[in-house]
Amino acid sequence: MTIIVCSLLSCDNNANRTTLPVPTKEPMLTINKISQEAKVTPTVTPAKPIPASPTPEIEALFLYNRGLNLLRSEQFIESVNAFSTLIKRMPDLAIAYKSRGAAYYHLERYELAKTDFQRALALDVELGGTHLYLGLIHKKDGNVAEAKKELQMAINLIHPIRETEELLIAESALANLER
Repeated sequence: MTIIVCSLLSCDNNANRTTLPVPTKEPMLTINKISQEAKVTPTVTPAKPIPASPTPEIEALFLYNRGLNLLRSEQFIESVNAFSTLIKRMPDLAIAYKSRGAAYYHLERYELAKTDFQRALALDVELGGTHLYLGLIHKKDGNVAEAKKELQMAINLIHPIRETEELLIAESALANLER
């Protein structure tokens, strides 16, 4: 198989004549598999470049991690702000409501926390950490029956490896209720 590549200035062997290519199309070398011949197939380049699309998942991950780090370092107001920004961008993200509710819980803003936990459960009923915090709120309110129910649900749903800290808190809170 022989492939002949033409220069951009001339596609013939006559050095005396120069042919300029047409700038509207850019040639692309392709090989026809049936005949094994090399062909030059023009491809049209779009007039306007396609703009890069934003990736909300990456931004959401960044905001979630930022909010979580602020929550862990007990910067609760900043954590609420980070999770609020995340919720504005992705209003159906249950874990964002659960996390903002946790920050509200630590700020002792229990009604705001309950509202976020209820929204989180409306989006994902199996979010164990949400049940943990609801159980802790019921415990503070003196509603032992509801606290036991929520804490037991949390223990059943919380992942023992990924969410070890929350699991230990739920188990400890439930054990303290049963004394």
